[in-house]
Amino acid sequence: MKDVSKSFFNNHVIKQMSITIEKNKTYLLKGENGSGKSTFLKLIIDLYKPNHGLINRYYKDLRYVPEMIKIKSDITVQNYIIYALALKNLNRDTALESLLELDLKKPLKHLSKGNQKKVLLYLAMVGEPEILCLDEPLDGLDVTMQKKVLTYLKDLNKTYIISTHAMRRFNKFEPKEVILFEVD
Repeated sequence: MKDVSKSFFNNHVIKQMSITIEKNKTYLLKGENGSGKSTFLKLIIDLYKPNHGLINRYYKDLRYVPEMIKIKSDITVQNYIIYALALKNLNRDTALESLLELDLKKPLKHLSKGNQKKVLLYLAMVGEPEILCLDEPLDGLDVTMQKKVLTYLKDLNKTYIISTHAMRRFNKFEPKEVILFEVD
């Protein structure tokens, strides 16, 4: 990412940002709500295009977990996982399903915020992702599940770009860089 800027209707969110994301390193995004952390992640995953600057991508498998997405479908967790993994030609990981305590028979629309987050985390973590972009990955999870997720992520030893308000929980990842975002 070189000299990247992103604005929405004259509101400059990201200004002249340059960074190189290194393999197997952790980058923590710190800032208040509205400071540009989620916008930065969406630029990285190519959901947003920069107004200025250049983003070079040298990876094959980037996974993204949004802060929250409300899934209002009657499809069960199990069927959703099967279909989503088939799109990426991945196999189910029953050990990870068990670790995350996924309620496979329940329709997605009946899951709590935390249980929907666990489904999204599962889909991001299964297989061999190169880069994980996680927007508030612990939000909605109870303390026990937060510890399980953190331990699992740490053991994966991947490249992480994490937006979080719970910075201290990610200290054991020995972040290469903490990127500070400020609200104008």
